[in-house]
Amino acid sequence: MNKTQLQRIQLLTGAPAEVQSMTLSDWERIGGSKHPVLGDCIELRQESLLVVRVSAAELQVLRIHSALTPLEQELLKWAIQPSQQRPQGGSSDSERQARRLGEWIDQSLSLGEMRAEVPERFELGGRLFDGMIPFLLHSEQQAEEREPSYAELEKVLRSFISDEMMLIPIREREWLVLGSDRLLAEVEGAEEDIVDHDVTKEALHSLATGLHQMVTEEWGGECHVAVDLPMIPSESLVQTVATLRDTMYLGRKFHAGLHVHLPWMVHLERLLSGIPEGTRLRFMEEMAARPDLFTEPETISTLDAFFAMDCNVSETAKKLFIHRNTLLYRLDKLKQETGLDVRSFNDAVLVRIMLLLYKVTKRK
Repeated sequence: MNKTQLQRIQLLTGAPAEVQSMTLSDWERIGGSKHPVLGDCIELRQESLLVVRVSAAELQVLRIHSALTPLEQELLKWAIQPSQQRPQGGSSDSERQARRLGEWIDQSLSLGEMRAEVPERFELGGRLFDGMIPFLLHSEQQAEEREPSYAELEKVLRSFISDEMMLIPIREREWLVLGSDRLLAEVEGAEEDIVDHDVTKEALHSLATGLHQMVTEEWGGECHVAVDLPMIPSESLVQTVATLRDTMYLGRKFHAGLHVHLPWMVHLERLLSGIPEGTRLRFMEEMAARPDLFTEPETISTLDAFFAMDCNVSETAKKLFIHRNTLLYRLDKLKQETGLDVRSFNDAVLVRIMLLLYKVTKRK
């Protein structure tokens, strides 16, 4: 907080004020919440403490030598928000609660508290106790493209998902979208809840794809969407956001060009990402009989389709719009050049790993 901002706050409250640092334990000891967020306020004897900055180690609080009215507290909370997070044209009570919940989620993630339970002050009318489908939306508009406001994005999402959805801003250009798990039955046109996990995953993929298309058509720019299985927000909200962030990171790292990311499709990628880079490079050197093998677009597209179709030759040929014999010729050629036959399980695993690692190393 700069000197000018501090002077304006003193003028607004009519009392002296200064910014001080405070540990999280000290904040909790004097009556503050265990997980403070920007704008939290404590009323002490003849003075007020307002959180103006939160980090993993400490807080910065604004100490005002006067008691604050509820209206003054709300005005100060708005004044200290980063400019890109301030709602345009006013905001509803639900939006303010959603933003505070998003700040708490982001802080819990930065502190590594993945199993943190949502504090009671964020009950949001009991909506966090229902089964919800979590979507993580990350938008990357160019400088000339306008980022949608909270109200605009919420309106469009309600038209796509339903009025039961919740929109929670977490970071700039990053939103958590919670939709009722009843959407799954609507996607499949079923009267009963979906039980089959494969069908559920297909339905979630369809919903995430539709969400991606809607956002890009409405506002343009590059947009990524990650989705996970339904959960109870009050029990696993922070852990779910961590999983979705990790899924989106792995999807963008290993599968450039894809914009919809699914946790159950990046298990191998997550394992490979945890292997030291030196070990990955040695593996590539040992396995690649021809270093230029994966520089051929035809080879890469053939293998991508082959693995996407679960190594089914007939389905892969259909996906590539080529004759089955043409595909067999390509696979035989790969076997001759590398000694690896992707129609064999062990060799298919090795080639799949090599292909994923190549996609990462080639962009460095």
